[in-house]
Amino acid sequence: MSISPANLADVDWITARLAERREALRPLAPVFWRPAPNAAERHRQFIKYLLTDGGGLAYRTADSVLLATPRGDGWLVDDLHVRDQYWTTDGVDLWNALAADRRAEVVRFVCPTYENDRAEFASNIGLTVAETWWLIELESGGGETHVTISLPGADAVTVGAPPVYAPPGPMLFLASPEDVATAVPAALDKAPGMGCAGVVVNQAASEQSMAEVLRAAGLRPHCDFFVGTIGEA
Repeated sequence: MSISPANLADVDWITARLAERREALRPLAPVFWRPAPNAAERHRQFIKYLLTDGGGLAYRTADSVLLATPRGDGWLVDDLHVRDQYWTTDGVDLWNALAADRRAEVVRFVCPTYENDRAEFASNIGLTVAETWWLIELESGGGETHVTISLPGADAVTVGAPPVYAPPGPMLFLASPEDVATAVPAALDKAPGMGCAGVVVNQAASEQSMAEVLRAAGLRPHCDFFVGTIGEA
């Protein structure tokens, strides 16, 4: 398998490959992942920035791509596209290329819960789930971002989508609810009037007891965040 660092000549190809992944995920959360009208160009500009002034790392094969974005405590890997049948070949080779450059550095690996092969890969390379986002999509919208609200049992904030997405409103995000049984019904009551397109609750891995309450309220596991250090697959 031929692995090479990606460069500016690969930007259009990377943009197209990652668009395929977004399109495959879209039906699974059509409100949360509603694409922006100019999603491809927005992502293209971000990838170009990442490969120049953004300090990012990128690797590709003939079919797969991995982008690593620097963050304060290490690296974020979200833009990784590998077809299901290639995780044990392309996936391993891409990860090992990253490990050759950034061995033992901290990584946060984004894994939508709908991608079982991706989650298995994350576990196989020694990463563990630190947090899970639970989601319920709503029919409301039109609200403002960065609005904070104190709910019974939690503080919440309205959060906008990344530029490649355009849900009809922000998500009401509960980062660390103290009393989820009280906070979630309150959030579901307040969110439509705030013009939110959904409610997202962050569940720390240590808070497994939250799951029953969240599921009963109509939320579903939406995205796992794996953490660990970068090493060979």
